[in-house]
Amino acid sequence: MYCSGCGQPVETNEQFCRNCGRTIPQITPGAPIAPGIPGAPWFYTRVHRHLQALSVLWIAYGILTIVTWALAMSFFGGWFHGYFGHMHHGPFGEFPFNNFSRFVPFITAMVIARAVLCFATGIALHRRTPWARILALVVAFLTLIKPILGTALAIYTLWVLLPSPSAQEYEQMAGV
Repeated sequence: MYCSGCGQPVETNEQFCRNCGRTIPQITPGAPIAPGIPGAPWFYTRVHRHLQALSVLWIAYGILTIVTWALAMSFFGGWFHGYFGHMHHGPFGEFPFNNFSRFVPFITAMVIARAVLCFATGIALHRRTPWARILALVVAFLTLIKPILGTALAIYTLWVLLPSPSAQEYEQMAGV
C-alpha cells in the first residue's frame, strides 16, 4: 500500500506515514478497495488524483491539434495563393513554396494521426483500460518535442504514470 499524500510505500498495520505524517486508513484483509462499495475503505492515490485531469487534457490537446492545423491551413492557403503578388518570383525563385502543396496531404495525415492518438489516450485513461498507461507513456514520449503545451502535457503524464509505484496503483485501479 502507498501513502495517499506522498506516494511512499507504507505497511498495512501503520497508522501514520513515516515520511509525511498523514493518517493511513486501516484496511481489513480481503476487503475490496473500490469506490462506491458501502463499508469498503477508499483512499486516493497520486495516480487516482491526477488521472481524470490527465484524460481531459489529452482529449483537449487532440482537439487543439486539429483546430490549430485547420487554422494554419486556412491562413497558409490565403497567404501562399498570391505568392509575391504579380511577380511570382522571389529572391530565390519559387523554391520554398512551389512544392508546398505536395506536402499538405502528408502533414494533414500526420496531424490527424497524432490527434487520434491523443483522443485514444484520453478516452482509454478515462475508462481505465489496462493498456492505457502504456499508450499514455508512448504518446507522452512522442509529444515531448512539441513546444510548450505538448511538452508540458508530456512531462505531466510522465510524472504521473512513469514511476514504478504508479504502475502498481494504476493496475489496482484498472482491476488487472
